[in-house]
Formats: sequence, structure tokens, C-alpha cells
Amino acid sequence: MKKLLLLLVSLFFVFSCTKTEEKPEVVVDIKVSKDGYSPSEITIPRGKVVLFRITALDDGIPAGYGQSSGHCFYILPPYDVMVKNIHKGQTKEIKVKMIYPGDFIFTCPYCSGIFPTNGELHVK
Repeated sequence: MKKLLLLLVSLFFVFSCTKTEEKPEVVVDIKVSKDGYSPSEITIPRGKVVLFRITALDDGIPAGYGQSSGHCFYILPPYDVMVKNIHKGQTKEIKVKMIYPGDFIFTCPYCSGIFPTNGELHVK
């Protein structure tokens, strides 16, 4: 019984992981600033590996009274993948396998309470 449970838990993590090192089939370039994301709405075919390239146009909001932590790109669960600390002029990348169909939100948790840094991801 313990072996079966361990196998099921292992399979869950193998099949639920969406971050990947596979070769991308689609490339999406995204710009992020205090004005939001551009594009703010993205549609991707289900099952494709997507390379998201996120470029910050500004530094976002300062963390407390000090230096800015930049922007981030976070696709909410079930994808639950994040690229952190993207500073002005910097581009960061992440590859994601789009295995869950539906409509999802991507956001910058650093700024989303102050600026309109939210977008919609549609996986069809």
C-alpha cells in the first residue's frame, strides 16, 4: 500500500510540473511596466511548449523605501510558475508546457495591488 501511494504521489509531480527544458514550439515576447503587460492577453494551443521572454520597461515599485525589486511574471495555479526580479531593460525567460486547458491569470505580485499588472492566458 505504501509503495502504491508513493508511486501515485510521484506520478502527480511528474505530470503536474509545467516548467520544462523541452525545445519551445512557440515564443511569446512580453513587455512589463507600471502600465501593465503587453500583450495583456495571450492564447496558446494546449500541449505546446512556450518560451516566454519577459522584458521590463521600468523598475516597478520600490521594495519598502529602498531599491526596487523589479517586476516578475507569475502564472497562477495550476501552472504556478514565476520569473522574479526583472529589472529595467532586462529580459528573462521561462519555458512552460501548456498542459492545462482554460483561462488563467498572469501577474506581477510585486505591483498588482498598485498598478494594472495583470494579464490573461488562454490555453485552447
